[in-house]
This record gives sequence, structure tokens and C-alpha cells, in this order.
Amino acid sequence: MSKILVTGAQGFIGSFLVKYILKNYPKTTVIGITRNSSIKNRLRLEDAWDNSRFQMVYLDFSKDNMTEYFQEVDYVFHVGAKTAVDHSILDPEPYIQSNVIGTYKLLEAARKSRTIKCFFHISTDEVYGSCSGEAFTEDSTLLPGNPYSMTKAASDMFVLGYHNTYGLPTITTRTENVYGIYQGIEKAMPTFIKQLLSGNPMTLYGDGLHQRRWIHVEDKCSALLYLLEYGKIGETYNIAGEGEMTNIQFAEKIAKVLNLPANIEFISDNKIRPGHDKRYAIDVSKLKSLGWKPIYSLDTGFEDVVNWYKNNKYWLL
Repeated sequence: MSKILVTGAQGFIGSFLVKYILKNYPKTTVIGITRNSSIKNRLRLEDAWDNSRFQMVYLDFSKDNMTEYFQEVDYVFHVGAKTAVDHSILDPEPYIQSNVIGTYKLLEAARKSRTIKCFFHISTDEVYGSCSGEAFTEDSTLLPGNPYSMTKAASDMFVLGYHNTYGLPTITTRTENVYGIYQGIEKAMPTFIKQLLSGNPMTLYGDGLHQRRWIHVEDKCSALLYLLEYGKIGETYNIAGEGEMTNIQFAEKIAKVLNLPANIEFISDNKIRPGHDKRYAIDVSKLKSLGWKPIYSLDTGFEDVVNWYKNNKYWLL
């Protein structure tokens, strides 16, 4: 029986990863690390709380000593991070504390453990900056364009440095935009759904022509566990789905599923998000060469997720 530690275990992706592991790996136990104990976020793990193979630990990995929780752990998935770009522009310090200092403290705890087989660092495509040509590969230069992506790029370098200096077994993943149920209501999909269901226009930054690729959260988790089986230690892997859309197309697709007019209001991004990256695009040939492929296309996964929010309006409050 193996033991997996997941940081950010009550967050959107972290909670889904916990449930995915418990469901698909019946001989695995999971330790969740989280500092958020809100009743609403606990709902993300409603299928896990009574599972004897799951233990939640409440602490702040950027401040607290976690060495004892790394004992006899086989794998670490470092999912926890502060992610809101707008907030990072207003106040970068919490992002430095969480994403840089927090990652350092986790790496130190992993380094002191004698059982870690791999430390998986979950990063973002935003570390590459805006894409004006061919999709970024894992070897592309990092050119982060905001405090959030700066701190994620810095944490990527810490992970690489701990592998090169101390021989810590690590794998870094960089993922495009993720969507799914139970997502934070400040994110694009739940925000647009809430605005439409409330009779308000969907608000888009700038001209709405910023391009993003989208991946279902289950595909994100399946890729991470696939790399546990087939990934090469010390490597970085991009994770992405099949669909790329402008923000206008994304908003219109949501409105179509809800059978509502695609009422859109454009707001200036000069003050809220200066230097707004125009396009994110990453190449996933390296991951696919290992045999992984996503289950969901935007057509097969999108509608179910949008309708979940429509039928669970409490989550949007």
C-alpha cells in the first residue's frame, strides 16, 4: 500500500485529485494538507470524509513545520497555491509567501524524508508568458507576466534546483486553464454562469480576444497519475486538452448551454490586469508520447459542467 500527500486538498484541483486517487487506487492512502476549513470548501470532499484511507491535516505549508507528515509518504502532489492573477497584482506578498516560501518548505520536508519516490510540482502554463507563435514546449524560455506567474516560475526553479543539488526525485507539470464542478466562484466559468443566471452581462477584460486552452479537471488528474506511472524523474511535462478559444467564444459557449442570450460587457484591463497575456498555448507532445490522452473534449465535458452549476446554484453564492 502506498501513501500520497496532496497539498491544497480542499481546493478545486486538490480535492478532485484526492477523490480521484481514492476511487482509482484502492490500495493507496491519502494525506491532505489544507489551511482552509470553510464549510463550503468541505463540500468538495463530501465523498472522501468517511473514507478510512483519507486523513486531512489543517496547517499552513508556508509557515508550519510539516516534516512529521512526510514520514513514510511515497509521493507528494504539491497542488496548493495562490492563483488569482488580479489579486496578485494588487498585493504580491501573499503569493510570494505561499508559492515561493511554501514550496521551499515543502521541498525541505521532502528532502528530509527517506521514503519520497517523487515530488510532483503542479505549475501553470502562465510561466511561459504570452504566446505569439508556435505553442510553448517544456524547453521554452520562462517569461512570466504578472506576480502570480512570477512566483510560480520561481517555485519551478526551486523544484529543479532541489532535484539537481540534492537529488530529490521531482516532476514538474505545467497546465492550461482547468474547468470543472466545485471551482472557485472567482474563476471564469462560474463567474460567467452566475452573471447570466442573475440576468447580468458577462464581463470580459479588454477586447475579449485573449485565447486560452481548456482542460477538464478529471483529465488533469488522470495526467498527473499517469505521470506517476510513466513519467521520468527530473523532467517537466505540459498538460493540456484539445480546445482553444477566445474569451468571447468561451462566454458564448456557456450562454448556449444555458440557452440564454450571450450578453457581454467589455471592461478595461489596463488598471485591473496590466500587461494582460494575449494567448496561452502549450505543446503536449511530450506527455502524449508516453501514451496519455484526455477523455474529454470541450464538447463532451463542457455541457455537463455548466449544467452542474445551473442545478447547484448554492455554489455560486
